[in-house]
Amino acid sequence: MTIDDELLLGLFKPDRHGKVGEDALIVKVVGTRKIDYELEESSRESKFELIDLGIEREVVKITSDIIVTIPQEYHRKIAIELENNVHWDFGESLRQVKKYKHAFEDTRVIIPTEYKRFAPLYKNEGFRVYLWKAKRKWQCLRCGTINLNENRIPPKCNGKDSEGKKCSNKSRDEFDLVGLEDAEVKEYE
Repeated sequence: MTIDDELLLGLFKPDRHGKVGEDALIVKVVGTRKIDYELEESSRESKFELIDLGIEREVVKITSDIIVTIPQEYHRKIAIELENNVHWDFGESLRQVKKYKHAFEDTRVIIPTEYKRFAPLYKNEGFRVYLWKAKRKWQCLRCGTINLNENRIPPKCNGKDSEGKKCSNKSRDEFDLVGLEDAEVKEYE
């Protein structure tokens, strides 16, 4: 699993039918649990530019991480960009959400709490910003122990092997990300 996968699961906490779960964090972002959502969905709104001599070029596909539709509000659509803290680039993120702003009247950004110093820059551009933080659950591939930390780098294993001895796993490559714990999302003000 990747951190993006785990963040999506944490945001929606889907039931077995894919519907938004009871304690889903997305409710803090959009204000209701009664939503429809699409992941990595390209907008179907075509826009044309006049190039030269009456030739038109179609500008296609704006793909946000999440598109939420709120049926009670006349099917209002909200584009949400979900940023992780692995290889994050503010400039690239801002360019991306500015594209969404042209196709969706409501665009929001969810960024890691450790990068909240960039939140005012998004707000200046007219975006609502949310901050996320969570502990990652890393499973040792040698002994199976689940280790928690907030860091994006796997910890050293603190478990015991099958013989009851301290696990000898010192390699950070021998861990799988298996979930998040204590995940939070709050609006930046």
